[in-house]
Amino acid sequence: MYEKALSLMFTAWVVVFFLMSLLWLIGKIIHNYAIVDVGWGLCISTIAIVYFLLGDAYSVRKAIFAFMATVWGWRLSYFIFTTRVLSGHEDARYAAFRKDYGDKVDIKFFTNVFQFQGVLGVLLSLPFLFPALNPSVVTEPLEIVGLILFTLGLLGESVADFQLAEFKADPTNQGKVCDEGLWKYSRHPNYFFEWIIWISFGLVSLASPWGWIGLISPFIMYILLTKITGVPLNEVGQLRSKGRLYEEYKSKTSSFFPWFPKK
Repeated sequence: MYEKALSLMFTAWVVVFFLMSLLWLIGKIIHNYAIVDVGWGLCISTIAIVYFLLGDAYSVRKAIFAFMATVWGWRLSYFIFTTRVLSGHEDARYAAFRKDYGDKVDIKFFTNVFQFQGVLGVLLSLPFLFPALNPSVVTEPLEIVGLILFTLGLLGESVADFQLAEFKADPTNQGKVCDEGLWKYSRHPNYFFEWIIWISFGLVSLASPWGWIGLISPFIMYILLTKITGVPLNEVGQLRSKGRLYEEYKSKTSSFFPWFPKK
């Protein structure tokens, strides 16, 4: 199993390497490297499909897990593509990278952003690996719980994204802070439900031999979302653009975990 797992991971990395290289080339041509964010969902879902095709586990188990990853990944990629890439706007993070990278901007984006994200995707896809190697035909309770939690997380994230998009689409809301719907109870409900989805992946992985290793993914995702790339970067931009309004929103609304707002 150990050799098979390493072989699958290596194959997945090779496929992702070419996928991220293609996206990098497209980003270079359109002069918008924000397309790397589209690659995140595509990267994870592609790895799950590779494990489905090459893993020797029970076919139903592989199919269900590949379906979960594909639905999540393609929905996320489609949302980012339509709301960010098609607008032609490059995220402030990548604009700052362009300034820092100087004359080596293209090659550094290739290695430090696109390919690094690909390697990270292989690491975070560990929950998909172990079910793809589990030959048992018995459906474990953890797999059922994980599938239910995945459905709730996907629904919650989709609703949060839709509510924010509808709020921004209203011209009368320009310059305002979205504090409606799920955004009334959390400043980042989309990130919270994203984490719930990764917990569901970890639970399904836990039902297979050696699947406890897959629990590293929801742990890393929590750190990334709350401490590094998610909440902190988003709030810097919100404070810069909304100022006092966002300070007021921040003072009464939970950062990550949904809770009733303070009076």
